[in-house]
Amino acid sequence: MHRPRHQRRCSRVFAAVLIVVVGLVGVAPVAEAATDTFVYAGCSPSRYQPGSAFEGNLKSLLTSISNAAPNGGYNSFTSGANTTGSGSPAAYGLYQCRGDLDNGDCASCVRSCLAQLDQVCPAAYAASLQLEACYVRYDSSAFAGQLDTAMVYRKCSTSTSTDGGFLKGRDAVLADLQQAGSNNGYKVSSAGDVQGVAQCLGDLAAADCATCLGQAVGQLKGTCGTALAADVYLAQCYVRYWANGYYFRPTQDYSQDDVGKTIAIAIGICAGLALLVVFVSFLRKTC
Repeated sequence: MHRPRHQRRCSRVFAAVLIVVVGLVGVAPVAEAATDTFVYAGCSPSRYQPGSAFEGNLKSLLTSISNAAPNGGYNSFTSGANTTGSGSPAAYGLYQCRGDLDNGDCASCVRSCLAQLDQVCPAAYAASLQLEACYVRYDSSAFAGQLDTAMVYRKCSTSTSTDGGFLKGRDAVLADLQQAGSNNGYKVSSAGDVQGVAQCLGDLAAADCATCLGQAVGQLKGTCGTALAADVYLAQCYVRYWANGYYFRPTQDYSQDDVGKTIAIAIGICAGLALLVVFVSFLRKTC
């Protein structure tokens, strides 16, 4: 016995909708830290005037950074003549992405960094902003290539451990990370349950990179003690380590970003199921 044509058509529509909704539920992404997660920013107290020559130089510089990011993980630029005495200083700047990013992800991160920089440090003569996977800095004075080991950011987990295995692994990782200067300025390492990453700015010579990383490790051990995770950023390098399970969230079990993404996914799934219920009810009435 054959069903009427309109019933067969309704069945096919229902099956198609069901497949789509189930597919959406099945492919809900797992929440993880984004490459553009904010880490820190610094802004000079001095501000330039809108419409000034420096503003024009800075806009040109930031455009050069944005255009260059898809082509490589590091570059530095100068825009305008260095005529500080006449009130129109040149703009100097650079960007750098984490060593494991491909060019597409690097470009995306740098664009996000530039957008946040404009919001956090409006009209500043000098500014820097670090995201999870990229960094942008500009100034009215030349700074590229000059060793600077000032500490700009530090974060230590509240959880600590005096376990011998953990401390041995941490020390081994930190010692290995200090060799990043001979590895194009970027290095990852692991020992036991401890992992780490270190990176120097691309304009640093290998010897200066080693000096910077050595000071970063000293700061890290001196201020974070036996923390299960720690980040130390100096002006031209950073060192991070974490025990398994603590990466991206050194001071709490879950970041606010992760919680927000999880809630958004749950709401999306519930909304999809609600629409399915409404549509099934509609099909029953019309078919």
